[in-house]
Amino acid sequence: METASTDNNTQASQATPLHQYSAVQVVPVQTYPVKSATPSTTVSKTLSAGIFGFIVVSTGSMGFNLGKVSDGEMTLTQAAGNSLVKGAMGGTAAACATAASSTLTDGGVAGLAVTVAAATGVSYMLNRIIS
Repeated sequence: METASTDNNTQASQATPLHQYSAVQVVPVQTYPVKSATPSTTVSKTLSAGIFGFIVVSTGSMGFNLGKVSDGEMTLTQAAGNSLVKGAMGGTAAACATAASSTLTDGGVAGLAVTVAAATGVSYMLNRIIS
């Protein structure tokens, strides 16, 4: 009987190759081309820059205006209103500059130059309109 069971095991191992039970499967890897900045990415950057510009400019203006409030040159309501207007101008300038830079350049020195020029131009234009 031992001989028969040994023969059965030998026959089973010869009939069934072990590689079919392998857990590793080879799957071809597909690569995709890198996309350039999509419009949604540009909108996201522009919105983020606008919000950041609004926060920075309005808080800086409010700090300056609080000095005027303590000197009696303006009321707290005037200081808050002035800060919000200047913050909106700064946010708009930052958003426009970011949109221009993202659209026209790939960053670097050229992107910085476009950002500075666009922000300065938009700030100047808004100042002239409001004044």
